[in-house]
Amino acid sequence: MNNLQEEEITSSSSTKIDVIEDSSINDFLFLMAVSLGKPPVVNLVAIDTGSTLSWVQCQPCAVHCHTQSAKAGPIFDPGRSYTSRRVRCSSVKCGELRYDLRLQQANCMEKEDSCTYSVTYGNGWAYSVGKMVTDTLRIGDSFMDLMFGCSMDVKYSEFEAGIFGFGSSSFSFFEQLAGYPDILSYKAFSYCLPTDETKPGYMILGRYDRAAMDGGYTPLFRSINRPTYSLTMEMLIANGQRLVTSSSEMIVDSGAQRTSLWPSTFALLDKTITQAMSSIGYHRTSRARQESYICYLSEHDYSGWNGTITPFSNWSALPLLEIGFAGGAALALTPRNVFCNDPHRGMCMTFAQNPALRSQILGNRVTRSFGTTFDIQGKQFGFKYAAC
Repeated sequence: MNNLQEEEITSSSSTKIDVIEDSSINDFLFLMAVSLGKPPVVNLVAIDTGSTLSWVQCQPCAVHCHTQSAKAGPIFDPGRSYTSRRVRCSSVKCGELRYDLRLQQANCMEKEDSCTYSVTYGNGWAYSVGKMVTDTLRIGDSFMDLMFGCSMDVKYSEFEAGIFGFGSSSFSFFEQLAGYPDILSYKAFSYCLPTDETKPGYMILGRYDRAAMDGGYTPLFRSINRPTYSLTMEMLIANGQRLVTSSSEMIVDSGAQRTSLWPSTFALLDKTITQAMSSIGYHRTSRARQESYICYLSEHDYSGWNGTITPFSNWSALPLLEIGFAGGAALALTPRNVFCNDPHRGMCMTFAQNPALRSQILGNRVTRSFGTTFDIQGKQFGFKYAAC
């Protein structure tokens, strides 16, 4: 299937879309195709369960557009779509947007009565500013009106058309879709993030196979600190040692590459894994921003550093990790979910620490190849092993 095509599954109660990895477009997020406007423009956008606003770049780029890959489709022009409408400043939706995005000033371009938005990601590594519009979105064989941002100014180092938020606010992509019961008869979405670029994963909107969730279920709830969905982490087992025994909130964030832990948990993980890696001849290195990441070099590279790193290959020798959640659900992680070869830092874990976080974060590298289901209607989250 072409990356810019949509695929409808046989069940009439759900829709399936390819999820792809393409490092030439984005080397840490995963992408899906969306069809916007009439006549339609197909764009590749990043899937982000850690944010709630959806936006794409729009013509004319009044201030600045980031470079958009030709594979991500043309830059959307609302002026060429006969179904495009602006969102007015006085609308209820504009007020909800201001509240949920915690905008400090009125989000209005008064001269043309257009609702505006401003969204920042992480610690400010990216942002998008623009106008809100409503236009036609095609899902399978069905059509809906979607409110999304038309970016006029963006700071972004990747090359897709934009980002679609799956958070819990009323204006997120999924929450808007849920307002169309003829399209979405059950309020749930599932996805599997692919392990490489040769085979796509999937996004299923609607009903899913409950019997297939062999990793179990855990309660799903709206995050306390931001409009996203969270789980309760109850344990972390590393190399056979139980490091965490208390409960804590963990946000499921497909827009974050690494799984972020609180400093106390990170320190225990660092100590345990470093001991295990030492037994196979790998040493902890400070070349990898030691305060944030956990990376290792072989004895040869560590003692005779010459600017190059020998790629790791003995994956079966690596220590194993398991994350346990309330209700008995568990992620028994493969070594490739836990570690990655970094050409600049060595053999690195897909975990990091972030003292500024109010909640821990389950990132996308840890969940690659797992089927993950957000059953919002049933208030539960499920895992399926080796789903793609």
